[in-house]
Amino acid sequence: MKKLLFFLLTIILISSCTDRGRLERREDRIEGRWYFDKAFYKEDFALLRNNISSDFAGDEIIFYEDGFAEYYDASLDAFFSGDWFLTLHSTRFQDGTERIYNLDMEFVDTVNRERFSFYSTATRIGLRNMTIEVYDDYGYYTFKLNKID
Repeated sequence: MKKLLFFLLTIILISSCTDRGRLERREDRIEGRWYFDKAFYKEDFALLRNNISSDFAGDEIIFYEDGFAEYYDASLDAFFSGDWFLTLHSTRFQDGTERIYNLDMEFVDTVNRERFSFYSTATRIGLRNMTIEVYDDYGYYTFKLNKID
C-alpha cells in the first residue's frame, strides 16, 4: 500500500512540474475580475516612462474559464467582449530555462465594428495581482492589474 501511495504521489509531482501544469496553474490564477491599478508608457529610446494611469482609471477586464473575456472601458462607459488565451514559451539556455507567458486578448467594438487587441507578455501572474507589458510600434505599455474577486 505504501508503494502504491508513493508511486501516485510521484506521478502527481512529476505531472504538476511540466510546462502544461505550469500553464494550467497560471490560467487558473488569471480567471476572475481585474482592474487597472497602474499604467505606464515608455517610448522607444526614452529615458523615463510616462504615468498614464488616469487613462485607464475604472477600466476592468473579466477573464472567464472558457477563454471568453469582457473589457469595461470606464471613460466610454462601454463593454467589449472577446477572447483571451495564455501561451507558454520555454527557452533553454546554458544557465537554465526561461519561461515566457504571453497573454493575448482580442476584443470587438460592436459600435465602430473594429477589433482591438492586447498581445502582451505577462511578467508577473500572482494570486491577487498581475503585470503585463504590451508593445506597439513606438514603445511599450506596462499595466499592473489587481484582482477584485
